[in-house]
Amino acid sequence: MVLAVIGAVLIAAVPAVTAGLDGARARGAAFYVSSRFALARTLAVQRHANVALRFEPEEDAVRVRTILDTNGNGVRTAEIDAGVDVPILPDERIDHLFGGIRYGFVEGATLIDGTAAAPDEDPVRFGRSDMLVFTPSGTATSGTVYLRGRDRSQFAVVVLGATGRTRIARFDLHSRRWVEP
Repeated sequence: MVLAVIGAVLIAAVPAVTAGLDGARARGAAFYVSSRFALARTLAVQRHANVALRFEPEEDAVRVRTILDTNGNGVRTAEIDAGVDVPILPDERIDHLFGGIRYGFVEGATLIDGTAAAPDEDPVRFGRSDMLVFTPSGTATSGTVYLRGRDRSQFAVVVLGATGRTRIARFDLHSRRWVEP
């Protein structure tokens, strides 16, 4: 009888524990992406060259490549394809590092400015090229990437172009507002 009660309590607790882990995983992924942006900024300053993070669709996910501008004319897609601007770190996929986390939007989320966002919209918002570029002076392309978890958690990593620094926000589904994580 005691074992049956313990088993029932454990079975009832599993969804709550899983949801808590999913939310923590999404939060951790947002902080990881922010730290990856900081690393790219540091590399650009150290190497006195532009360093870009290029977000590329891969299967049902997004692969991120860190690219160095080797000829001083900016990171360009044609030069990446030709091997002139080269990768300097291993490619990464956030879903390989944080299970269940994807770049994207949950149902009901908005962009950081409050505009409605559909779940299938582009979660990488650095202009048309889907590249975040850091310069040797520490500045960057302004923009935002959006991450979602299995538990409907939603995070944004915002890059401030003038300083190249980032901030992280969490979307509260109940108040429908972006808040501190």
